[in-house]
Amino acid sequence: MAVWAVIGLALLVALLSRDRLEINVLHDRNPQYVLQSNGDIQNGFTVKLLNMIPEPRVIFLSIEGLPGATMTAPGIDQPPSTSLAISVDPDRLREIKLHITQPKEYIDGSVAKFRLVAEDKSSTERDVYVANFNAPEAR
Repeated sequence: MAVWAVIGLALLVALLSRDRLEINVLHDRNPQYVLQSNGDIQNGFTVKLLNMIPEPRVIFLSIEGLPGATMTAPGIDQPPSTSLAISVDPDRLREIKLHITQPKEYIDGSVAKFRLVAEDKSSTERDVYVANFNAPEAR
């Protein structure tokens, strides 16, 4: 009986301490980057936001550690910026296509690491994903 009680208590602790907001990111493989006509570099990502609570909420997705970068998402009517507000239905996963663009003056010809931060400002929950921004090699 004591063993079952310990197992039950462990499962209850695991359930109560689980994350309720999660971000998963997949970098586009082909092409790894797009050179725009003005010289800026754009990378594409597939972002999955998981809302694990039974109520809808707005998740703020932002970029940290990539100077001058802005992002846009097709289907989300917001201007290019460092942060996007994305609504996610209760107990659902929302998949979005994300385009991150960095101006040519900030490109140094190497892979840059940056963070994509998903944050619910009403509950102070957040999750961070470290990603790579690909650019052509310096010549």
